[in-house]
Amino acid sequence: MLTLRRRCGNSLVRISVTERSDGDCAPVGGTAAGNVTVLRQVHGTRVVEVARPGEHQGVSADAAWTRAPRAALAVRTADCVPIALYGTDAAGRGAVAAVHAGWRGLLGGVVAATIAELSRHGIRDLRAVVGPHICPQHYEFGAEELNSASEAFGPSVSSTTQWGTPAFDLSEATRLSLRRSGAVIDSEIGRCTAADERYFSHRARGEQGRTALLVCLEVQL
Repeated sequence: MLTLRRRCGNSLVRISVTERSDGDCAPVGGTAAGNVTVLRQVHGTRVVEVARPGEHQGVSADAAWTRAPRAALAVRTADCVPIALYGTDAAGRGAVAAVHAGWRGLLGGVVAATIAELSRHGIRDLRAVVGPHICPQHYEFGAEELNSASEAFGPSVSSTTQWGTPAFDLSEATRLSLRRSGAVIDSEIGRCTAADERYFSHRARGEQGRTALLVCLEVQL
């Protein structure tokens, strides 16, 4: 398990990413199960606010945010992009968000929708940690969908697989989505889920298991 900690205004933020050895969507970092919000991800753009630990567990959405200490937010992936966001309000209080961004969500605007929701509540100076996901060398993509992606993001998201077929660059689309929405990229965990067997991959190995990214305000200082 990889764990990062960041100072965020008057708060400390913990971001954890499980690996295969931790189990399928294993509890992250010892967080109590009742404190974790795990969404029913539908490749959409709905964003929910979690006001207390465990709220909205199982709700259909692809992003969640909170200002509540010890309210852990988790997204599950097996090739899609997991994103943790953190920022502060005018009083210096921290807020965090977790985003599940597959190609449909990216084209639909899930990143922009999440950042807009945070901004609407006065959360600013947003920074992002991008978790492991499939790289273009292993992500063959249909021509029609790739044309739609290129129209939305620009030609830089069009790539080629290692066997020479058209591919979609999820990493580049994520970077563009974050930057266009005003977030600064803090860190990218540059590991490909298809090539790195520490992580589950549905596309490469047909696996049903999921990696979990979790973000939590450990404490308001």
